[in-house]
Amino acid sequence: MSSWAVAATIESLGIRDIDAQTDYGYPSVFELAEYVYEQIQNQIANSGKEFKKKKHRVGFFESIGLFGKHYSAGLVLSMPMLIQIAAILIFEYALWAWLRFNEAQATVIAFGTIASFIITGGFIQVIGRLVSKYKGEENYYLAAQAIVKVLRFGVPFVLLCALILILLNAAFPFYPASMLLLSVVYLVLISMLLLTAAVLFATELRFMILFSITVSTFLVIGLMEITSLGVYVTQWIGIIFATLIMGGYSFLYYRIKIRELRQELLKQTLPNQEVSYYNNYRYFVYGFCYFLFLFMDRLLAWSAGPPPPPYLIWFNTPYELGMDWALISFVITIATLEYSIHAFSKHLIPAQKNISLNNFRIFNKYFRSFYLRQLLLLFIICSASVFATYYGILSLRVFEQQIPEIRDFFANPITFKVFWMGSIGYVFLVYGLLNSLFFFTLNRASFVVYPILIALLINFVVGFVCSRWYGMEYATVGMLAGAVTFALITLLLARRFFKHLDYYYYSAY
Repeated sequence: MSSWAVAATIESLGIRDIDAQTDYGYPSVFELAEYVYEQIQNQIANSGKEFKKKKHRVGFFESIGLFGKHYSAGLVLSMPMLIQIAAILIFEYALWAWLRFNEAQATVIAFGTIASFIITGGFIQVIGRLVSKYKGEENYYLAAQAIVKVLRFGVPFVLLCALILILLNAAFPFYPASMLLLSVVYLVLISMLLLTAAVLFATELRFMILFSITVSTFLVIGLMEITSLGVYVTQWIGIIFATLIMGGYSFLYYRIKIRELRQELLKQTLPNQEVSYYNNYRYFVYGFCYFLFLFMDRLLAWSAGPPPPPYLIWFNTPYELGMDWALISFVITIATLEYSIHAFSKHLIPAQKNISLNNFRIFNKYFRSFYLRQLLLLFIICSASVFATYYGILSLRVFEQQIPEIRDFFANPITFKVFWMGSIGYVFLVYGLLNSLFFFTLNRASFVVYPILIALLINFVVGFVCSRWYGMEYATVGMLAGAVTFALITLLLARRFFKHLDYYYYSAY
């Protein structure tokens, strides 16, 4: 823009030299244009200064309060897992675990559990996207319709996968029929539990997930103490009970919200099938790949030797203990992402409103600085969680002589080796997830799908080679290599993303 362009605009409004003299006190249109142009430039410069002043308005204590609020909300997700661990240590039972399971029983349940996460992963991600979208618009009617639509695909898909596993095992036996049937029951029940939990999570009713899991865990403990149903039936009852609580609460919540807002009276429908597919297929692929990535190392380790496992996949206790140990630091760290993404969303709209088009570089620079602060915070939490988890669990060694299970936990050096490799891998994974959440916020799913696909491939190739050549515990190296790959690719994309954030924000919706 120049003063000549301003002059042309003034003349297009029908203002002549005589009008400039009589109405505005300037000798000509061009001198009036010079004045207007100068005022515009001053306004642009002042808007940049004003933005710089306003961007620091969130004080230190307010930031601490926001962090505490959202970090604690993120930790709610880890509480069900911690409750399961506590229940096992104190009562020996949990929803789908028992301290006295032998390796065959542990294999059956672990196989069903892993398969349920992988099979439902895509549907969980799609539910999260759709519910968040419509709930953000306060359109509970379409959110409920979207949930029903996804579940109409998800539930039959779970049952179909269970049937395919049974038929495959009949044609090419990789487990005894009784073992596989037991595994399939856990697969189906845990899948239903995960799908209903996904609805509550996306609706931000996370406390109900914690409540349902806790109540159902105590139900399992009580039934084991007062009945002779057996551990399998008791756990199935507990899982079904948790699913019913979460499903029933979700149903009532949406029904009440829709009636309160009278949204059922409005004529509104979801996009047609083709549009829905195009909008959501990347999220489905990401959800599937993410959970497959998380469990790939276990599948590779449990299928490696020596000695060769008795079946296709065989539970390895020292390896699983090491990964579960590392998983504690992972869930403590991942809660940080809840704060980072809320802070990003909280700053985005006010920053956009307080900056002019010509000062978009200030906007981008501010958020690059914001991004670096989130990296520093993540690094601090990661470091603290890894060392706190390591020394916290290690402190239990004082009870080695009194509690045989603790002595067994520390007996195998593989557990320690797997913990450190797994913990470092999870640090890189969380960093990649932080970048991914920024991309998802501005509807850039493709920035996440391709990195996770490449990382999954690296995870498999490196993990397969290492577990076969060096030892089954080195399957964790594959997870570490995949996580580093995911982190590096998303880092490169994040640099471009924040450098041109104004464009990605403008074109997001």
